[in-house]
Amino acid sequence: MRISSSQIFQLGLTGIANNQAKLNRTQQEISSGQRLLNASDDPVGAVRAVGIDTAIAKAEQYVENGNYARTRLSNQESTVSSVINAMQRVNELTIQANNASQSNETRAAIAREVREQFDNILQLANTRASDGAYLFSGYQEQSQPFSFSNGTLQYHGDDGRRELQLGPSRSVADADPGSRVFTGIRTGNGHFTTSGAATNTGSVVIDSGSVTDYGVWDQRNYTLRFSAADSWEVLDDTATVIATGSYDEQTDISFAGVTIAVSGPAAAGDEFAIAPSARDDIFSIVDRLAQALETPANSGAARASTNNALNQEMSNIAQALDHLVEIQTSIGTRLNVIDQEEDINQNVKLQLQESLSGIRDVDVVEAATRFNQTLVALQASQQAFAKVQQLSLFNYL
Repeated sequence: MRISSSQIFQLGLTGIANNQAKLNRTQQEISSGQRLLNASDDPVGAVRAVGIDTAIAKAEQYVENGNYARTRLSNQESTVSSVINAMQRVNELTIQANNASQSNETRAAIAREVREQFDNILQLANTRASDGAYLFSGYQEQSQPFSFSNGTLQYHGDDGRRELQLGPSRSVADADPGSRVFTGIRTGNGHFTTSGAATNTGSVVIDSGSVTDYGVWDQRNYTLRFSAADSWEVLDDTATVIATGSYDEQTDISFAGVTIAVSGPAAAGDEFAIAPSARDDIFSIVDRLAQALETPANSGAARASTNNALNQEMSNIAQALDHLVEIQTSIGTRLNVIDQEEDINQNVKLQLQESLSGIRDVDVVEAATRFNQTLVALQASQQAFAKVQQLSLFNYL
């Protein structure tokens, strides 16, 4: 078979070009650390790599969502903890004030500290996050949530709770609205409240009472009336007498599944209302407490009225503290969920990255060996081509 010189040259150049291309390709793999430089290199692997990239991006976004929620919830947890401390101090001051040794002046001094704690709680309720958004405004993050004037609370936020996705089927609220944290508190003992009439002339002090038989307690309004200094009767909401008894300070009064302790001299006509618990807010509770402490008590009846008011607000404070602890527990639970989901997402991300590495990353040892082999082949083809170039008759003429 006859082979022309041009064919020999062309075959030599083609071989050199092929080896140079292989060498360049191997060099790119080593420098980039990836064997899939183009989708055409491995179409199936490229499709799988894109899917894994998407899954990794989702896992990273879940982690980022968790970090954002953790920051918000940690700020709320710290703030709620501070409110609990303030309310515990208010409770201590109430116990201190609810003492026969206190005078109008000392109660007024206690009231001033209660007012300071009120201002502190209101400031905490209007706390801003590091980004300037209010923590307790719901979706209305740029609106100050609370204002209090003339005994009336105004909430300027909403009840929104933003849910952040932590996983394919797991989300968490990154904050609680102020309407849930600072309002909606059950009054009294959580089942009913007790309060004395402003017209009472005796010195009877009533406690918050308790439900002793939930099967009998029907959550109706009742009135405890002293028909005489030594006898009492209970009327239901239809003014029907349902129970009577002799008044003895050492004996509790029981009716309709509830028990109430009373003490102090009674006067005919004194009345006390027993009503189902309603919903209240922290600010109104503390404000009423301060007002009760600021009101002078210059008679036995007035001092009993003050004691009854303080007893009532102490029960409300206890309910508020229970409510705040419940909120704090809820926040702590969500923080634990975030930590758990972050661990899951980090593990998923690691597994996906390992799978992606198996598809996309180059085996450096194998590529280096292949590079050396290709380099040797290229050098050999170049040397061979140089020799072939000399096989011309013109070189011998």
